[in-house]
Amino acid sequence: MDIADLIEVSRRYGADEQMVLAGGGNTSKKLGGEMYVKASGHMLADIDASGFVKMDLSALEQIWDKEYPEDTDERENQVLADMMEARFAGEQARPSVEALLHSLLKPVYVVHLHPGLVNGVTCAQDGEETVHRLFGDDAVWIPLVNPGYILAKTVRDAIREHEGRTGVYPASIFLQNHGVFVSADTLDEIDRNYDRIMSTLTAALKRTPQMAPVAVDPKRKELITEALQTYAGSEQACHVLMNEELTSRLQDEESFYPLSSAFTPDHIVYSGFKPLWIDHTVFSEEDPVAAVAARCRAYEKAYGVAPKCLAVQNTGIFALEERAVILFQDTVKVAAYTESFGGARFMDDDQISFIRNWEVEKYRAKVS
Repeated sequence: MDIADLIEVSRRYGADEQMVLAGGGNTSKKLGGEMYVKASGHMLADIDASGFVKMDLSALEQIWDKEYPEDTDERENQVLADMMEARFAGEQARPSVEALLHSLLKPVYVVHLHPGLVNGVTCAQDGEETVHRLFGDDAVWIPLVNPGYILAKTVRDAIREHEGRTGVYPASIFLQNHGVFVSADTLDEIDRNYDRIMSTLTAALKRTPQMAPVAVDPKRKELITEALQTYAGSEQACHVLMNEELTSRLQDEESFYPLSSAFTPDHIVYSGFKPLWIDHTVFSEEDPVAAVAARCRAYEKAYGVAPKCLAVQNTGIFALEERAVILFQDTVKVAAYTESFGGARFMDDDQISFIRNWEVEKYRAKVS
């Protein structure tokens, strides 16, 4: 199977920051009994043939005939093993965790992305109602469920119910607190569907995020940077985010609430499941650097991981990893978009815990 077109569409969407950030999203192409699907940990923006895994569709279909354990870890480990066995001989890369979901969709091409604008709906209180109202029978809404096998099974059941009830095979599948799957038999159809989704949602917005940069107090920036480096035992550069949207969000913990937790798995993986809030009074302490470092250690003791992002009252967002700041900026955009669709809706605590401890996401974070 020639996958030059799959590589081209993957790179094109992957290079568009409105559609893809960091390692998010995956794509596939099916023909006959074969499917090429993106390998876990690869970036769409610069992907080549080595970033795809050739899989046997009949072997993937057999997964639905098996009974898996109820225990979450045991089930996911066995499903992963079966997906690895479904690779054609000679394939070494690990397929995307969503390969099973890709395989069950009928059309030739699947492009799954997490655009901030789309997640302004999927992470909103009125997300389901909005999708039904704006896209009708062309779309299916999937409530928040564990990713992997459970998500694929939920989508499989939902498509069967939808097609039986409406006679329409959905062009798009909106996943609560996740993103959207678009499938079609041609790439032109994929593009038209994404254009329709983005233009329809843009027209429905009550306001757009105000992302113009705002200067950060240099003295505070210096102190927080030193504190993060002291805590991490590293002299790596500190990345700072401050814009007009954050000016109002960082006034106090109440105004910060719409940014205080995780909207999607991508946000958990790259910018952390929750930022560490630093009250501005820390700058009045005798040793602000030591005080901030101590709060970082307390966070790590409480949650078992280092804070990826520090939200410093009336100052800005600070992180030692550039990707953390990039994904937190997306959090800011998503929160603003949700205002047009009923307000912010974070992932449930049990879902956040699942993603934080899921071997698949730990692997993705490691290899990307």
